[in-house]
Amino acid sequence: MIRYISSGWSQIPKTVRIFFLKAFLLFILWKTIYLLFLLPGRVLDGPLTYSVGVLTTKTLNLLNPSQDFTVINAIDTFKAEGIVQYSQQMRIYLNKQRTLGIVDACNGLEILVLYAGFLICFPAPISRKIQFILVGFLLIYLINIIRCAALVLIYIHYNEYLDVSHHFIFTFIVYTFIFLLWYIFAKNLTLREKLAK
Repeated sequence: MIRYISSGWSQIPKTVRIFFLKAFLLFILWKTIYLLFLLPGRVLDGPLTYSVGVLTTKTLNLLNPSQDFTVINAIDTFKAEGIVQYSQQMRIYLNKQRTLGIVDACNGLEILVLYAGFLICFPAPISRKIQFILVGFLLIYLINIIRCAALVLIYIHYNEYLDVSHHFIFTFIVYTFIFLLWYIFAKNLTLREKLAK
């Protein structure tokens, strides 16, 4: 079995093997740093969730000037497997009526890391990677804010479509956008640029 896997691995082109090894090591490094140091204190999640909540509310007020959307930073209590747990969130209200909350899982951090991880592992010049990471982060961040605002409007006006929109339609749109950015990043690279790293 090991010999079979080893021979199959050696059949894969070297550039692809290096990409997968880099991706695997980067994934382990990210998860270790995130779970041990960043997650407990919400070092990245806290400010990112806060800014997404505030900008989502501003977007909603811009799109609906006749309505009054507000946001508060709150703690949500829920039971999971019989244990009471707490979740920090940005709750969005319409005319003092609660709509949706934006939790850390919805702030886009994992998508940003996934996007950047691919670019870091892909063989390309560093300047191109930095340029695409910075522009991509901004675009993905803005798309996430639009996504959150759209979900609030769907919750208010078409509540029956909230689950399918949240779990399928918007997930498909966001990942399609990321694949498009990756495609643009890799499309015009010459072989010499790829090897230059």
